Amino acid sequence: MNTNQNDRIFPFVWPWKGANNQPLNIRELAKQKTFSIYYLVVIWSIIGLLGFASTRNCEDTWQLALQCDFAFWVKNLREDPLIFIRNLFTTLFLHNGFDHILFVSILGILLIVQSHEAIFGPKTTALLFLSAYVTVAPFFGVFYTVGLDLFPDSRFMQFAFERNWMGGSIGMFQVYGALATKSKKPWVMLMIPVVFEAINLSLLGIDLHISLMHLMATFLGYGISFWLVKK
Repeated sequence: MNTNQNDRIFPFVWPWKGANNQPLNIRELAKQKTFSIYYLVVIWSIIGLLGFASTRNCEDTWQLALQCDFAFWVKNLREDPLIFIRNLFTTLFLHNGFDHILFVSILGILLIVQSHEAIFGPKTTALLFLSAYVTVAPFFGVFYTVGLDLFPDSRFMQFAFERNWMGGSIGMFQVYGALATKSKKPWVMLMIPVVFEAINLSLLGIDLHISLMHLMATFLGYGISFWLVKK
């Protein structure tokens, strides 16, 4: 682990460099940024083989149907708990459009995740990324399921069941939150997703459900990493 990053507000590194800003050869790159490389290869291979998934259209083609089967559906928590659990580990590899996969690939992996890998190592990064799907995702599954029972007429609760949820963004935000522990001013990094989601909600019309998951992942990632560093 490198500690020199703490003298900067944004502890990012270039994708082809290590934690000390040293250029990496191919072998070093593969060793130090294993998870980022693996994840990019998998998600783009899925797009090449199956095309983009859909959050609602699960019938037009077998490719859409297949990806819908492996996406995260809140309704599965009650209807099919085993599928609910299985899909926690598959939905992170599915994306529903170029804007979606480019957002995760460029901002998520090539900026945030590989920087975290350079500093903390591939194993820690992979665990943080994947843990978002066994913490944040199940939390909201329970939240919306119980919420609909308590408020059956709530459109906010109903909407969570009307589509599936997919992609690597909550993993990326959780890693971002963890990376903030290496910042000179962590609060600056942590406020950026808050502003980002506020803009998404007010100007771009993103679903509030997505923003809530992103923000929970960010602060949970910071909390987990802060606790681990203190230990």
